[in-house]
Amino acid sequence: MKLLNKSLFYSLLIGIGIQSCKTINTQDQDVEVQLSAVSYNGNIKQIIDNNCFYCHSGETPSAGMDLTTYDNLVEAVKNRGLLNRINNASNPMPQSGLMTKEDRLKLKEWADKNFPLEANTNSINTVKTPTMYYKAPEITPINIDNEGFDFMTKMQGHWVGDIFLLGQKIPWFAFDFRAINTSQIHGLFEGGTMGNLFNTFFVAEYKGVKTIMLRNGGILADIYRTSYFVLTEASNNEYLFVDAYGGKDIMWVKVSFKDNKMKMVSYTSRMGSNKPSKHMEFNGSLLHSDLAQKASEKYNFPTKEVVKRFPNGMPLADWGEQYPVVTSASYMMQAGDKSYAELGELAQDPIQINDIENIATVDLSFKRSDLSKDNKISVYLSREPLTDNNGNFKTEYGYIAEKMMNEVLLFPEISKSQNDFQLTYLHEGKCYLTFVIDNNQDMTPGKGDYYSESLALDLKAGTPLKIEVDNILKTIN
Repeated sequence: MKLLNKSLFYSLLIGIGIQSCKTINTQDQDVEVQLSAVSYNGNIKQIIDNNCFYCHSGETPSAGMDLTTYDNLVEAVKNRGLLNRINNASNPMPQSGLMTKEDRLKLKEWADKNFPLEANTNSINTVKTPTMYYKAPEITPINIDNEGFDFMTKMQGHWVGDIFLLGQKIPWFAFDFRAINTSQIHGLFEGGTMGNLFNTFFVAEYKGVKTIMLRNGGILADIYRTSYFVLTEASNNEYLFVDAYGGKDIMWVKVSFKDNKMKMVSYTSRMGSNKPSKHMEFNGSLLHSDLAQKASEKYNFPTKEVVKRFPNGMPLADWGEQYPVVTSASYMMQAGDKSYAELGELAQDPIQINDIENIATVDLSFKRSDLSKDNKISVYLSREPLTDNNGNFKTEYGYIAEKMMNEVLLFPEISKSQNDFQLTYLHEGKCYLTFVIDNNQDMTPGKGDYYSESLALDLKAGTPLKIEVDNILKTIN
């Protein structure tokens, strides 16, 4: 019953890393540009940030290999076989597929030239190159006055199943989709310190057509990113959403239903650098619908009331001078110490967190004077308490009881150095909060792990809860 590990989550949220686009069209006119000599600050750092940062950074980098500094990267090339790994097609690094041949050759050239930190200005020359541009396809959205509107009803509920991500299968995963107004349904995966992922489906007017759109994104590895998709196919209980600017050639999401089963699969091209390939597949069963039903009744969901209008399609994103060719309806910004609201504004996100109705926040403050000192903390938000009336953790065969695991709605992890964390994009209503220290690091609450008694919460939009955590005092027997 293992949960998602760090490197897989990074791929889930930002598996569409921005790169120079090899599939975009070119103009006939040639222009003269400077061709910089290879160097760490000139181009190598950018390649590493684009391809490796999400897994090879932070407190627990994948394979124990932090690639965020010059010295660490040199060490990885010299002594950790990095050049061999990035060329191994059978076990690619990054896991989503080999980086471009051009980038791999630049890394080899950099190593062959003894790892220059700065470019030698004497070696810079100019070359003739075609001007790069991207011609966005025509996208024909589904008119929900005729078909496809039933998706909103079908998507509701607490879905529990497994997820296949970049060649690896995680046997337990969950999505909790509920209405947050009359024509918007929202689900969240909260990863904690590493970042989060939201999926919000809403009624929109896209180029004059009333349809359904998807807002997908979050904050990961200090980067704010939201991407927009539009419904273009709806038949036989299958619903296709394509990138709202670049179309299906850039990325797409398909959701299908059969009985009480839901399948959600996504394909991505890394913003056009490759042909789209499978990125994620979730297969789940509808285990609970009561919370979704309450939300539906509260907000008179679903209606066809338009949440957002895009009369001319999506506004063109600004990816900065380094990425002048925009291929996707994706809006991004370096996070730093800025808030969600500030980042949304800086990224020019068409829909920002303050535009989202009826979502709650919880501010957690970890005092670290209990058993959490120098430990990561797993946070569980659940439909029912994970501990009984005597304060004992509900277990079977030394692990969390399967029935109780299937009550979990969110399962973020907080790093051992983080003392404050804000949970946001949360559904309103009653839930329970339980903290666990995963001592054997098997990603499943079980015998020998430390825990707190479950705390009942009543979440309300506009009324942030502030909770001091200093009660992780017990051990699962």
